[in-house]
Amino acid sequence: MRTTADQLAGVLDHWKSGTGPLYQQLADAIVALGESGTLEHGARMPSERALATRLHLSRNTVTAAYQRLRDQGWLEASPGAAPRLGTRSRGVSALTAQDRFSRILVGQEPPLVALNTASPPPAPAVSEALANPEVLLEGRAALGNGYAALGDRDLVLAVTDHLRAQGIPARADEIVITSGAQQALWLAVTTLASPSRPVALEAITYPGIFDAIAAAGSRPFALPMTDEGLDVDGAAKLLRAAEPDLAYLTTFNNPTGTALAEGDAVRLLAAAASSGTTVIDDRTLGELALSGTMPRPLASLGTGASVVTVGGMSKVFWGGLRIGWLHTNATLAAHLRHRRAAMDLGSPALFQRIGARLLRESFEETLAWRLDALRESLAAVREAIAEAGLDWEAVEPVGGPSLWVRMPGQSAERFAERAERAGVPVVAGAAFSVVPGAGADRFRLPFYLSPEEMRLGIKTLAERAA
Repeated sequence: MRTTADQLAGVLDHWKSGTGPLYQQLADAIVALGESGTLEHGARMPSERALATRLHLSRNTVTAAYQRLRDQGWLEASPGAAPRLGTRSRGVSALTAQDRFSRILVGQEPPLVALNTASPPPAPAVSEALANPEVLLEGRAALGNGYAALGDRDLVLAVTDHLRAQGIPARADEIVITSGAQQALWLAVTTLASPSRPVALEAITYPGIFDAIAAAGSRPFALPMTDEGLDVDGAAKLLRAAEPDLAYLTTFNNPTGTALAEGDAVRLLAAAASSGTTVIDDRTLGELALSGTMPRPLASLGTGASVVTVGGMSKVFWGGLRIGWLHTNATLAAHLRHRRAAMDLGSPALFQRIGARLLRESFEETLAWRLDALRESLAAVREAIAEAGLDWEAVEPVGGPSLWVRMPGQSAERFAERAERAGVPVVAGAAFSVVPGAGADRFRLPFYLSPEEMRLGIKTLAERAA
């Protein structure tokens, strides 16, 4: 069994490359393990002498590091007892998984402008198909018993070709059709995660993953991020040290809009392979490349790492179709298909057949339409923020439908409360943060709605919530 000192030895080399005093770098390494969840609240720490011996450091260095951690509230110590990780560590003040997910849902009474959900209105191709499905399906709208619990064959083949076009050497027996990408994530996580090892996540990530992790009996483990995206060197070190069952990555990151460079992705996959970690590549937003460059799927990079690819039609076409998919090896896919069928017998066969035709015949033109609409709405958001004189800050997203907005000196939670009362709900940063306390001055601002709706939303927020 790996000791706390062993875990620290596994990641300390990353912080030794820094420029600060060695005691500070040691303290930062311990903080990183606490923030990521590798060390839980109340974990017993080694004595100063034992840790100094294990890490080949002077005892004075360890003493100074421990004192720094006590001053910052990271360590608690009682006379004659070993120090323990204190109340600033992971898990003490985190939102529940249900709390996180509920914040991104629209209630039964629609608000004035719903900015708490990053789900789009239907694309024109969807509206046309649903207005007269028999025309699209050539008179075959209603067939059989209406079920396609294991996935409509035409949709499976359409998804297979769709993934091949993006570089994944997919086969039909490797595809699982799901009721949206959310169900695909749930299936993958609850099947592959275990109580004995954590699930690694970008430190800021999609809230829909947390409930699946809790259902698997596992716990989230934060991979460090900067404003530019994932800290790949730090993340690779932590993967090798913690050896999580799964690493969940989003393309583009939800909500920050960042993406991994291909070389960084290869390095991270190598770390995952060496630690026996399966990577879930969530490409639900991966086609929404605002810059015009769609990142290659991780499964197409040929690294030998185990990769499960998740995708769906919700962010390009419409979430109401409830069509997602999962790509993995044929053995696991067969297991997940039957497990998925036992949950709800699948999304309606009619919608699956419509989805197959839309994916084959309308994907490129619909994606182009959706990207044009997103860019137009984003421009309207920028203009509305400037006109309102708001001091909000946001790094330009590379892709995806959201801004990750910072409000200097303000509490995002209190702002979100005022925004909801104003009829323009937003989601505060805590819902996306693996580490409690992170994102306290941030909120997600989706720009899927029309420019007119976005201007109204920003104007209302400026007048009644800011």
